[in-house]
Amino acid sequence: MKDVNLGLMDIAAANELVFDRMVKEKERKLITSLSRSETFQLERKGLFPSRRKLSKRSVAWLLSELLEWIKSREAVVLPDNHE
Repeated sequence: MKDVNLGLMDIAAANELVFDRMVKEKERKLITSLSRSETFQLERKGLFPSRRKLSKRSVAWLLSELLEWIKSREAVVLPDNHE
């Protein structure tokens, strides 16, 4: 199998290599660096991917949706020296 350095790739290219899967809260926080309450507020406003119910007491997000959300946030950020 060919070695792939994901650090040198953009998120969209990396997303194509990653098999879509469900991400639970602990990993979601590592990926987005948002607190649980921030995520919930954004989700209620329709500004964050919706969670999926796995069981009575378990929810998760699609990895592809989280990566797409991150990509969309990067497009909004302006450089410090914009005029």
